[in-house]
Order: sequence, then C-alpha cells, then structure tokens
Amino acid sequence: MITISSEDLEAETKRLGVRIIEQNERQSSGLFSKQFWIKRLLGLSVRYPKLKIELFRFVDVLPSLRSSKDITDHLSLYLLDGKTEIPKWLGFFLRTGISILPISFVLGSSVRFFVLYASKNFIAGKNFTEAKHRLLSIRKKSRVFTLDILGEAALSEKEALRYQKQYLEVLSDLDSFSGFEQTSYGSCPYVNVSVKCSSLYSQISSLAKENSVSVLKERLRPILRLAKEKNAFINLDAEQFDYKEILMSLAEEIFLEEEFKGYPHFGVVIQAYLQNSKEDLQRIISYSEKRGVPITVRLVKGAYWEYEVIKAKEKGWEIPVFESKAETDLNYEECSRILLESFPNILSAFGSHNIRSLAFVLSFAEKQGLNPRDFEIQMLYGMGDSYKSVLTQLGYRVREYTPLGEILPGMAYLVRRLLENTSNQGFLQNFLTGRIKQTHLLQNPKETIHDKL
Repeated sequence: MITISSEDLEAETKRLGVRIIEQNERQSSGLFSKQFWIKRLLGLSVRYPKLKIELFRFVDVLPSLRSSKDITDHLSLYLLDGKTEIPKWLGFFLRTGISILPISFVLGSSVRFFVLYASKNFIAGKNFTEAKHRLLSIRKKSRVFTLDILGEAALSEKEALRYQKQYLEVLSDLDSFSGFEQTSYGSCPYVNVSVKCSSLYSQISSLAKENSVSVLKERLRPILRLAKEKNAFINLDAEQFDYKEILMSLAEEIFLEEEFKGYPHFGVVIQAYLQNSKEDLQRIISYSEKRGVPITVRLVKGAYWEYEVIKAKEKGWEIPVFESKAETDLNYEECSRILLESFPNILSAFGSHNIRSLAFVLSFAEKQGLNPRDFEIQMLYGMGDSYKSVLTQLGYRVREYTPLGEILPGMAYLVRRLLENTSNQGFLQNFLTGRIKQTHLLQNPKETIHDKL
C-alpha cells in the first residue's frame, strides 16, 4: 500500500479543484453559454426560496391534472395564495386574470408544454428509441452513459413483470451502441443499465428478506443472461435503507453463482450518507475477491436523506444516515480511499457533482498510481455539463446517468433533480451563483465539522 501524507493530499486536492473550477469558468462565462443563463436562473431561486418550493410542489402534481382549468386552479393555489414572495396585490390581480376562460385555457396549455419541455433537460426520452439521438450526442462528446428506467417501486406483480420486460427490451436494443473502452485492467462497456430491484418485485420487504432475495434472483437472471450476451454492464441501484440488506445479499448471492461469477461487468451502488457504508464496502470487497473478477462499486452521496430521517424519527429508530452534509462528504472521501486502494479487485465509479469530492478522488487516484481511465466519474444527465466537458478534456472517463421514461412516473425524479439544482447547500448552486468563495467550496469536510463543534 502506498503511503500518502495527508498534507500533500490536501494540497493536491485544492490545487486540482481550483484548476477544474477555473477551467470551467473560462468555458461557461460567455453570453451564449448555456451555463451563463443557468447561473441567472439559479440566482432567482436564491432570491425567492418560498416561490421555488411551491413551484416544485406544483410541478410534482402537474401530471395528474387533466384540464387547463385544473392547471390554472392549482397554479393559483400553490403560487398566488400568499405563501410565496409574490405580493398579495399582485397575486390577487393574477388570480383574477387567469380565472377568465380564454386566458385560463392558453395559460394551462402553455404551462404543461413548458414543464414537459424542461423535463427533457433531465429525462432523455420516453424509451430507448426516442432517446437515441441524445445518447449519440453523449458519445460524440467522448462520454459514455448509464440507462435508468424511471419509476418508483412496483405496486403489483403485473407491473413488476412489465418493468422486467422493459429492462430486457433496452438490452435487446443496444446493438447500435455496443463497444468497449480499453483500460489497463481490461475492457469497459460503453453502456451501463441500472436496475431498481424494487421495480422487479411488488412484495419486496425487509420482513421477508429470504423470500424477497429468492424472487429477485429469479427476476434478475434473464436480465443478467441477456447482458452477458450483449456484453453490457448491469448495475444494481441503491434504494431506501429498508431494502439495503436485501440488495446487499441479492448482489452477493447472484454474482457468486457459477453462471455469473466470471462476468466482469456487474456492479452495485453504495450510499455514503449511510453510517455503515464502510462495512458494506468491506463485504463487497470480500466477495469480489472470491469471484476472481472485479465488481464495480458506484459511490454516491445518497438520494433519500429526508425520507430516512423522517421515517426513523417517526418509528423511534436509530437514524441510519449522517445528519450533516459535512459528515457525509467526509465519509465519501474515506470510502473513496477504500475503493481506490482495492483496485483492481474492485473497480470504482464516483457519482458526484461536488468538485471538492471529485478533486479528492482524482488526487488520491493519481498518488496511488492509477491511470485516469482506471475508474470513472458519473454525473446526472442535464446537470453540470460544463464540468463534464472539463473532466473529459483532462482525460477522465465521464459517464452520464441517463433516465428513460414517461414524464408521469418520472416526475418524482424530475423534482429531485430540480431541487438538487437549486438547493442552497448544493455545490452547483453555491458555485454557479457565486454565493460562496472557492476556498470555502473546496474546504476539507474535516475542517467544516470541526468549525461546527
């Protein structure tokens, strides 16, 4: 194991972080840059936070509204009833105006159109065929992608089997994107497919763990077989904490089956906001060594923080996640070290838009002697495009997490992405709006935690 001094690593992390930020700024400061206008829009969300929240609540309910009148009625309810920064006199004037039938019809139709149009920034298409031109655009930028079929947990077995069919259809259509990148450890498929296991079994339950694992293995095997045939990569996505032990056991058992243990293109997701994430990593490292070929671990911060905290408090349980962002950021860096030190028994994919976190990963990997193509950076489709360009130019493999699906089941995903883009704690928000200095954005999370004590 290579010994790296914490002082040298910290200095290199900050140097690289500044380089990425400055290079990004040079590329995105022009008047005709998409990023230039995103900065202005994000700035509005800082000035009017109440309006932002109510607007996103409206977007979340929009797919269930059938008529233009329904849309304008809810628009008035969420935005013009005095809860937001809109002055009461102006709210009264606007409510009166949109109650007129012709105006109501035109406005309702226009709102639906613009929300659906905006969703295309985050959702590549209803299906693989519709998304093809956007996927080709990603490849032309020398980037690769992960396909994610949108939708929450299946509510019936009929729906679960329909999701299984969708995964199989996507894998069947991948021929036009088949191919590999060659790396120092072997080949890496251009295409990943993320599988949400809760979509494959409607009765998944932590109270029936063994049965849940058994059924999920049956549902997964046809998907894994087709992935092997198509030389595609399958990633078992992370979900809420309640399913974690099911998913961990499922991955370990099925990836060690004789039929699949020799295939190198399977992966799992670890969420750094979980307090036991390092123990989970050690478990994956152990069974990856038994396979003889590596498992890929996608490390993310986690997407269900509020849900986990609220549910744990409601049930009187111990909260499974770190309760501060700085603690999660620090754990992300510590998990990153474990992953990179485990190469090549474990391959790593780092999902983040936080430049401090990514700069740490890149600096530690370099000091470990890893090639920039020995791991990959993953970012969400429609977010941080200028950063993706910078990292690609620096020689790193960048993969875009690309959703497919109808806007109705995808709306929850869309709202989460919009909230991430405008979160007051979000790195992109803080940097793009210029609200916080570079030195603070690149601050070691250890120092942030110490400052709060």
